[in-house]
Amino acid sequence: MSYSLTVIASNSEFESSQILGNIHSYLQSLPIRNLVLINLSINKAVEFQFDIIDNNNNEFEKYYKIFKTYQLNKKFGTNVDLIFQKIGKRKTQKLIVFDMDSTLIYQEVIELIASYANVEEEVKRITTSAMNGEIDFKESLRQRVLLLKGIDSTEIWDELKYRIQITNGAKEFCYGIKKKNNCKLAVLSGGFLPLANYIKEQLNLDYAFANVLEEVDGKLSGRTVGEIVDGDKKAELLIQIAQENNIGFEDIVAVGDGANDLKMMSKAGFGIAWNAKPKVQGLAPSCLNSTSLKDVFYIFGYNDNEVGELINN
Repeated sequence: MSYSLTVIASNSEFESSQILGNIHSYLQSLPIRNLVLINLSINKAVEFQFDIIDNNNNEFEKYYKIFKTYQLNKKFGTNVDLIFQKIGKRKTQKLIVFDMDSTLIYQEVIELIASYANVEEEVKRITTSAMNGEIDFKESLRQRVLLLKGIDSTEIWDELKYRIQITNGAKEFCYGIKKKNNCKLAVLSGGFLPLANYIKEQLNLDYAFANVLEEVDGKLSGRTVGEIVDGDKKAELLIQIAQENNIGFEDIVAVGDGANDLKMMSKAGFGIAWNAKPKVQGLAPSCLNSTSLKDVFYIFGYNDNEVGELINN
């Protein structure tokens, strides 16, 4: 079985020229063969490919745990991400699902709404607790939405469209990966549907699912309408979209930052924790702490020349 260890600098480049040499030396100390170094981006991202000759029936799990521990402990540097995976269908994705808040956009929308009632600090505290997995998402949403009661909703959604900021690299990544594979793209959000639909339009996504805030007489009622999009629902929606399009789970990638994204990551063939909370980084299949979502291309094995061809007309 062949594997890859992708090494990505979280910032614009590796903090030390010795990092790759140290990783290379460590790999040479392992029971592997056919070690090859592929440069994906100068001073930014490389990929080591190799075969493992360990007489262990669970070789992937064994080395996955090793590299995950090194990732979390920053063994090779404070700005280095290590992504260990099997070399398989990395460039043939057919469905990619994203969280929205703090993933496709920088903000948590509910905190922006809370600023209209000067309760953003209280809402932020509950949001952080939920994203760390310290409180059930449905309960956290109920508590936060209740704090929004009475806010004028007649123009709020149009105003928020001008306040949200799409994450750096998100447009390029979505455009390029859809151009390459014509894969389906979806946003599965614990946020709110009007803005999820807006992001769907901006990024040319195929699906948008999110929560709906109840409005009564032009004001937020402090309640939601319909089924809550929590972690369980995100996983359910991922399965639903896959079945609708006859897509196998091995061809699905899930990207998110919060504890409520872990279940959809577990259903997908591969999961990426994007600048995630510490607990999520510890549990997610892989971690990317980067300044651009475009760096996901490196995880899939694309180099800068290939990325340039994909994102440019």
